Amino acid sequence: QVFFSLGVTWGGMITLSSYNQFNNNVFRDALLVGLGNCLTSFFAGFVIFGIIGYMAHELGVPVADVAAQGAGLAFIAYPEAVSRMPISPLWSILFFLMLLSLGFGTQFSTTETVVTVLQDQFPSLRGKHRKWLTLGVCSFMYFCGLSMITEGGMYVLQLVDNHSATYSALILGCLEISVMAWIYGVDRFLEDLKFMLGFYPYPRILWKWAWKVISPSIV
Repeated sequence: QVFFSLGVTWGGMITLSSYNQFNNNVFRDALLVGLGNCLTSFFAGFVIFGIIGYMAHELGVPVADVAAQGAGLAFIAYPEAVSRMPISPLWSILFFLMLLSLGFGTQFSTTETVVTVLQDQFPSLRGKHRKWLTLGVCSFMYFCGLSMITEGGMYVLQLVDNHSATYSALILGCLEISVMAWIYGVDRFLEDLKFMLGFYPYPRILWKWAWKVISPSIV
């Protein structure tokens, strides 16, 4: 959940933060975003299991028989639940508007990441060519996504979801933090942060060992 909701290893956080001023307080921003995101996810957990528990009660089956994940949760379990609630059309509209806004938010950051990477690799694509590059990236993603709305599209979606968006993100995250902490050097990284912020992230010893040992071990 942390990897998905925060976008760790997907490049979006790094891409968007690269537009900050050099002396921007990234330490404060990282703490606020991380804390706010985790609290939001914690609250969402109550909503999710509240809906699943409601469905289990309505169907007279154990919660384990109702719980789903991925597309099944979003397009089968939730719509079934909201259709059984009072004033169901309102909740259905709000639910799918939420899904739509969530998808747009994800796509904005993902597209911006791809466009920024291409512009960094090929500086000639910057400036007036940016809009054409963005159009090209969006068109390419659109045609790739068409395969997921065919009769066998659900299998393609689950194949991509299971193999490119789960363990790969964890492996990349473990490699990224390990390379930063052990090859680039956590002390050098702390010095870079001090150069940008004017102070070391506090408590300094906690961050040092979190990056070197705790985070890689957890991931």
